[in-house]
Amino acid sequence: MQPIFLVLTFVIISSPLFSQKATRPVPGKAALAADLTLYQHILEKAHAGLYKYHSKQQVDSVFAHYRRQITHNTSLEQFYQYLSSILSYIGSLHDDIALPDDYLDSMNTRTAFFPYPVKVVNNKLLVNTDGQKIPAGAAILSINGLPVSSILPRLYKYYTTDGHNITGKLLGIGSRFPLFYRYEFGPVQQFRIVYQPFQASTTTTVILPAVKYKDYVLLNRKRHSLSLDTLLDDRYDFRLIDSLDAAILTVNTFALGGPKSKKHATYKQFLRQCFTTLREKNIQHLVIDIRKNGGGDDPNDLLTFSYLARQPFKENKAAFTIFQDMPYKEYYYTDDSTEIPDTEENFHLEHNQLKDGRYYQNPDYNRFWQPDSLAFKGKLYLLIGPAVASAASLFASMVKSEGYATVTGEESMGGYYGHTGHDKVAYQLPHTHINFSFSVVDLLQYVTNKSEIPFGAGIIPDKTITSSQQDFITNRDAVMEYVLGVIGATAR
Repeated sequence: MQPIFLVLTFVIISSPLFSQKATRPVPGKAALAADLTLYQHILEKAHAGLYKYHSKQQVDSVFAHYRRQITHNTSLEQFYQYLSSILSYIGSLHDDIALPDDYLDSMNTRTAFFPYPVKVVNNKLLVNTDGQKIPAGAAILSINGLPVSSILPRLYKYYTTDGHNITGKLLGIGSRFPLFYRYEFGPVQQFRIVYQPFQASTTTTVILPAVKYKDYVLLNRKRHSLSLDTLLDDRYDFRLIDSLDAAILTVNTFALGGPKSKKHATYKQFLRQCFTTLREKNIQHLVIDIRKNGGGDDPNDLLTFSYLARQPFKENKAAFTIFQDMPYKEYYYTDDSTEIPDTEENFHLEHNQLKDGRYYQNPDYNRFWQPDSLAFKGKLYLLIGPAVASAASLFASMVKSEGYATVTGEESMGGYYGHTGHDKVAYQLPHTHINFSFSVVDLLQYVTNKSEIPFGAGIIPDKTITSSQQDFITNRDAVMEYVLGVIGATAR
């Protein structure tokens, strides 16, 4: 995605109270410029995916653009916007950046936030709470004079996704809209909202007072879409649908521990039981639902895929980092003094094949897996969505690559061809105390090229199904209903 530079006129209703900032002094122009330079140098020395989706010239031009924006009047929040824009442009969902903790704490105690939970459905910003002045499911058309169609792109920079993906950004904006709106437009005392209730022919305008962030959080915990958003308690589930000769395997996370953990052992046994049942009952249709899966630990993704694969596979075609010894250690941000030597030791062992300035993974750490003896041979359906990322998008990419499954839902935020993941490092800039983190191993996933999936995209479904405004209001699972309908028609 190319950076979006917009000049917009909009109305913000404010009062002197909301012009107050946190007590942290704002660094001067020279200090901000120094932090930006350090930010660039750290990313150049440590971020293996820095030029994955854009050339060095393009990335350098983005840094140069924001360097020119720094003036003697640049605020800490404006500077944070600049750094967020750069990090979002790089295109790695594992990258994060945050204002200083004390600044955030002070900001969040102020009555300056949008009051309602919202959710983006088919590019509409819908109210996601019941019993308020605006009904659940109503589409917000403008806020303080600015159309929602202009607001949403300005918030993209606050939520990182792989490559050029937008579906994940819209998901993230929906989950953190009041915070992102506050970052972009500053503190606001009240919100003039123009909205349109579902199936209404006219619009309505209401003025709502701002709230503290904690008040929004409390309302969000009771949001309208909670029944579909909530994760399973044990994070995975298996059930048979005898009438359809089908089964549904739901895996909401791969954060189930590493190969020596008890959680992994339990999950391993669970999978064995599931696929034994599928074999014994000769089930012909298997639905795997990973729409809420944001990734997790190796080898849970590969283990799961071994029950679906029909040929040997491995995690990646290539993986590399651009350092073995941590650069800029003096700015490293951690409470664990052993983190740096542990990371360095790992890199010296696992990434020790130096070629063209890159430290490639030792092949011993990327062995081929064989399909499990219980691997499913029936009709496979994979359900994906914008939340699918990291290890989950790696899993979904391999399923898509083999070509035996019907992939249904929406594009994932995790990349199809690869991502920059694994070991995460964190730094803090000395003048602004803004901290940022990123993963440092760039992976080319073990997948085949697909003409329908351009480089920089997520996993593209074979059948794209999106929820409608009516689906949202009734909490209807349109994707699952569609797939079960297809299975039912096949069974008949």
